[in-house]
Amino acid sequence: MVHKIWDPFPEVQVGLERVKAIMSSELSINHPEVKAKIREYIDAPGKYLRAGLCLYLAREVEGEIPEGKLYLAASLEMLHLATLIHDDVIDHADVRRGVDAIHQQYSNRIAIYAGDYLLAYAGRLALIGTEKLNVDKEAFGFTNRRVIERILAGELSQLMNQNKSTMTMKDYLKQIKGKTAFLFALSCQIGAYHSGTSKKESRSAFNMGQAIGMAFQIKDDLIDYQLSEKDSGKPRMQDIRNGIYTAPILFANQMRDGISLSSLSEKEGNWSENEISELYNKLENLGVFNKTEDLVRAYLSKFSGFGKRLQLLNFSTLETFVYQVMKRNF
Repeated sequence: MVHKIWDPFPEVQVGLERVKAIMSSELSINHPEVKAKIREYIDAPGKYLRAGLCLYLAREVEGEIPEGKLYLAASLEMLHLATLIHDDVIDHADVRRGVDAIHQQYSNRIAIYAGDYLLAYAGRLALIGTEKLNVDKEAFGFTNRRVIERILAGELSQLMNQNKSTMTMKDYLKQIKGKTAFLFALSCQIGAYHSGTSKKESRSAFNMGQAIGMAFQIKDDLIDYQLSEKDSGKPRMQDIRNGIYTAPILFANQMRDGISLSSLSEKEGNWSENEISELYNKLENLGVFNKTEDLVRAYLSKFSGFGKRLQLLNFSTLETFVYQVMKRNF
């Protein structure tokens, strides 16, 4: 099943079903239990935003969705899934997409190697995609070796920044640009690519996707503060519990009479529910949740600016869709 957010775009829906089929059928891992677990992740409810944006733009610029772009979209989602598996080990998460996390079912070591396998698998899918499109594999910079480097560098940055008392907003934005926004950027750049694409148009598509990714991650991090475990599927303010400092707490750290990161890092994950509630109330009183929403809107404004440069026939439809996604609980 494809998530209902794609209901207004039936051709994208059909494309995403094919993307999921490619992800599942091309798996060559020879361990039945691990293969079954990866397929369980693929079949579980997910929004497939990266693949969906890729296919939407492909349909816009070419009038159809070429098979090669289905493989490239599948590659993007495999890269994303690999990072989620790694994240769940680091965050001690129990559930992902409504299913037991692989490290919970097996072990951290199996989960890490499964995530590593998916990174390599994503590269194979990307190569198949470029071959089917009959284009130079460097045409959109997708299969360049630096793609995996940038994603892993983003993951490493987040891990190194845990409980970091000198963490800054600049550090945070750089971290999510490498870890999350880069894949959104590639999704849009690949989707908008066609034989007549200029370097300027390709860069605009990349920047558009990057702005979407930045807005998405900042909003997702904000949700960690605001939603209950029942609504979000994970303990409220899990990032703080894990020593991960995102926009709300970094805004608070910048304020006079705000919140010191040093005092948070000293907790080293030892939080009572009363302490979590007190911290939330202080953050709310400081107005940092509103400031974070303003930051999300700033990136969405950048998205609109770059998107309009592409002169897509139905950009207003895409713009409305992206804004609606940001307003929803993910």
